[in-house]
Amino acid sequence: MQSYVNKRVSAMYDSFLEFINDQHLFQPTDRVLLAVSGGLDSVVMTDLMVRAGFAVGIAHVNFGLRGADSDADEAFVTQLAVGYNRPCHTIRFDTTSVARERGLSVQVAARQLRYDWFEAVAREHGYTWIATAHHQNDVLETLLLNLVRGTGLAGLRSIPIRQGRIVRPLWFASREEVRVYAQERGLPWREDVSNMSDKYARNRLRHQVVPVLEAINPHLITTFGRTVERLRAAESLLNETLAASWQACARESSGMWTIDLEWLRAQSEWAFRLSEWLKPFGFPYGQVQEVVRVVEAGQKGQVFRSATHGLWHDRAGLMVAPLSVEIPYDFPLPSGETGTLLLPDGRQVSWFYQESPDRFVPPNEPDASVGYLDADQLDQPLHIRSWRQGDRFRPLNMQGTKLVSDLLNDRKVSLPERARTAVLTAGDKVVWVVGHRLAHEVRITDSTRRILVVRLQNSESKR
Repeated sequence: MQSYVNKRVSAMYDSFLEFINDQHLFQPTDRVLLAVSGGLDSVVMTDLMVRAGFAVGIAHVNFGLRGADSDADEAFVTQLAVGYNRPCHTIRFDTTSVARERGLSVQVAARQLRYDWFEAVAREHGYTWIATAHHQNDVLETLLLNLVRGTGLAGLRSIPIRQGRIVRPLWFASREEVRVYAQERGLPWREDVSNMSDKYARNRLRHQVVPVLEAINPHLITTFGRTVERLRAAESLLNETLAASWQACARESSGMWTIDLEWLRAQSEWAFRLSEWLKPFGFPYGQVQEVVRVVEAGQKGQVFRSATHGLWHDRAGLMVAPLSVEIPYDFPLPSGETGTLLLPDGRQVSWFYQESPDRFVPPNEPDASVGYLDADQLDQPLHIRSWRQGDRFRPLNMQGTKLVSDLLNDRKVSLPERARTAVLTAGDKVVWVVGHRLAHEVRITDSTRRILVVRLQNSESKR
């Protein structure tokens, strides 16, 4: 390693190496893609990574938002890569048009484009990691933004050191340390004039709020870094507790989760636990507050929906299931053929025909997920579909008919399970309420010669 005469440069370099080693960010064989805008921070990151001997490539996105300045940034980064003799990957986007098409702000659209492209470059060229040049001041500003907008504990720890394939090797340093290193090393960089404008919330915090905080505590960045470490540790412990209580309170069956409300409400801070549990299912904190109100009021039958899941307040507790359970379906089962099909909620239906041996007795109970039907008693065509209001059939070993809805009520079937209940129809008759009850007229008897076997296989839920 090169020995640096200037103490401040040497201290920064040593701190960089110490941070990399302490955090186990890179292995000697790793290839790292550096996200380089051409600004101060990313130039310093590039210089440190190259001097430390890591195998790096440089990636730059031209968002086309600042006209000639954007093109000049791209040219600068290209020359920077040439100077370091490292591969350079560049791309241009019409960010404004993309933002308009996606209904996003320009900033959000730019972020999506940037990280999606970084991932694509990393996959195509075999980079192990994608490194961004966020430092302690960025971490502080992000935390303040999160506080202003409202956040939980995860928002308080701000920008993590590692996030999937993304790593932040300058996370340990302050903006001032980065600037001193660049100046003492004589590194060139590009200034983004938009960083001086208070048009953006982050810049207003940087220019107007952080200086006030630093006047109160001149060592703000140092003490803040320690605070973030403590928050990270606290979040880790909290997540362990939440995971343990989730395992004790929730059970999964057939792709759906049931939360034991009696157990949950006996725990401390149960509403907060619920809000954290429901995050992976797409329910924001504000929506969970409404769920809590409904639970406390005892209003059963209520349903809440996120972008991906439904949450039902049922007699059994709170039930979470994919929204796909509500998608109606109607699929034909071709006569005389063997086959399989996939239902919208991920369950699989398979069927086949077999000859009936003498005195055949179905090996399952009438409410199992496998149905054995007398094939010669089935009108055509055969369909498997969602049950509908008004569906009626004659249950096995019963006189008269019964509404499917009454059968589900009698069996106390939960709301999400009701939503996805399937029926097998022959012609215009319901011959099996799948998983619940067979119709009497298609039962297996001593005179049965051919059997249709239909199996419903449940999907597995992943949280």
